Amino acid sequence: MVNAPTADVVTDLKTTGEGDILVNSSPTVIKALLSADLIDRLYLLVLPEIVGGGGRLFEDGLPASRWTLSRQETGALGEIAVVYDRAR
Repeated sequence: MVNAPTADVVTDLKTTGEGDILVNSSPTVIKALLSADLIDRLYLLVLPEIVGGGGRLFEDGLPASRWTLSRQETGALGEIAVVYDRAR
C-alpha cells in the first residue's frame, strides 16, 4: 500500500521504473490521473445495458485533452471495446 497522492506515485514510477503502468477498473485512480494529464492510453468497454445511476468517469472540470481512436471492436451482444491514445 502506498500513502501518497496518485499523481505523485505514477510520476515517480514513470521516472524510476520501466514498462507500462496499468490501472484496472479504478475510477478514482483514473480520474486523478486524467486530472494530472498522466494517462497515455485508455481502454474502454461500453456495454449496451441500463443498470441505473453511477459515477461518471469523465467529470466536469477535467483539463481539456485530445485523444485519437486507435482501435474499435464490437462484440456479438453489442458491446464495444475501444482504445484511445493521448494526442500530444
